[in-house]
Amino acid sequence: MSQNTRTDYQIAQQQIFDSIIAGEFGIENREDLGPMVPIRLFQVLRMVAMGSNVEDMLGNGAPALVYHSGQGLGQAIGHIAVEKANNDIETYVGKIEQLCRQLSIGLVVPEKVDLSAGVLELRVDECVSCAGVHDVSAPICHFEAGMVGGIVKTFFGRNVRATETKCNAVGDKTCLIRVDLL
Repeated sequence: MSQNTRTDYQIAQQQIFDSIIAGEFGIENREDLGPMVPIRLFQVLRMVAMGSNVEDMLGNGAPALVYHSGQGLGQAIGHIAVEKANNDIETYVGKIEQLCRQLSIGLVVPEKVDLSAGVLELRVDECVSCAGVHDVSAPICHFEAGMVGGIVKTFFGRNVRATETKCNAVGDKTCLIRVDLL
């Protein structure tokens, strides 16, 4: 795709991922404020812009849109990691853990890997979306479930279904994402 046919979002996305790949976390034009933003700002953007506002527009379809957005990020992260993994799942998972930590998304930890059954479970400790959120009635980390699903989809080259089965916001100690290879 040429520079002229790409959307502004695609151009910005490419620049952001190029800097991540290069390990450049300093940000141009942020000399005083630096590259990091408070987690509460992210959570407001995530829960308002990608949560309640989308829910107002789509109703029950909102979680699917948020999941799909996370899946896109997971696939992008996966493509960064897969290039350096030499088709080795342990190396791949290590690269994913490192990228998620560097980006402060959360601490992604494999909990269960049963490839014969086509099931993986990954914990997201210190989840960026729900850290400090309490008393919700159902898991709310659809974005992270999509992200983990996209990461797994990229490595295996297969469609997946990722479901958050535990969530810190409902009182669990961590978020747990179950990924079924389809």
